[in-house]
Amino acid sequence: MNTMSARPAHRVDRRTVLRSALLGTAGAAALGGTSAALLPARARAEDAGIRGQDVSSHQGNVDWAAQKELGSRFAYCKTTQGNWYPNPYFAQQYGGSYDAGLVRGAYHYAEPGNSGPVDECDYFLDNGGGWTDDGRTLPGMLDVETNPTGLGREDLQAWVTEWVDHYRTETGRTPVVYTGAWFWDDQVGPQWAPKNVPLHVAAYTENPPEGVEIPGTWNAWEIWQYSDSGPFAGDSNLFYGSEEQFEAFVSDKDYDPVSN
Repeated sequence: MNTMSARPAHRVDRRTVLRSALLGTAGAAALGGTSAALLPARARAEDAGIRGQDVSSHQGNVDWAAQKELGSRFAYCKTTQGNWYPNPYFAQQYGGSYDAGLVRGAYHYAEPGNSGPVDECDYFLDNGGGWTDDGRTLPGMLDVETNPTGLGREDLQAWVTEWVDHYRTETGRTPVVYTGAWFWDDQVGPQWAPKNVPLHVAAYTENPPEGVEIPGTWNAWEIWQYSDSGPFAGDSNLFYGSEEQFEAFVSDKDYDPVSN
């Protein structure tokens, strides 16, 4: 775990929150390893489809050749948090995954209320969070899993909408939103989701998430985060569809989310 010198009270670790909310127990994250107790979801997801991962400073310098050998096809790399924290390992993670042959993307950990959405989005873009039309870069992702100042639902919805709209204006791509029903439905609202925005859902469930496991008014997901303890470094993910659909998700500026 890396140390941040500012705003430690507002730093929320995704793995800590998800473990307590979804599992109730802690699991050890490994750089490309596997733990003794496999989640049923992991065993199921490993046998299916296009798999990938997301990483942050907690993983440090990642052996991307090893990740590819394990079967990872794509990687989301934490870029920034709020308007004050850049991931010191971002260059190695973002560039290294690309060099190893993975499709790569950048994500931003939101701090709604601590700073404005445009300010945070610009900070993300200025630190490498843009999108490149090269067929190997995922649309940027907004990680929404904390409400540090206790904003009300309408204010949170407006914050997310403005961030999404600004990213779309600046890059020409619609970003992905990462969240889980455990947070979104309580804090942002069960009857709302940004329109035409792909969902990366965190749900450590035995089967692919559906129904109440999908937050807000989304009715499907593009990416399912199914494990935080292997097989890949960081969190392990599964893309919902085929090779053709994955290619469209990566490259198509007018990509139509599956949840529409």
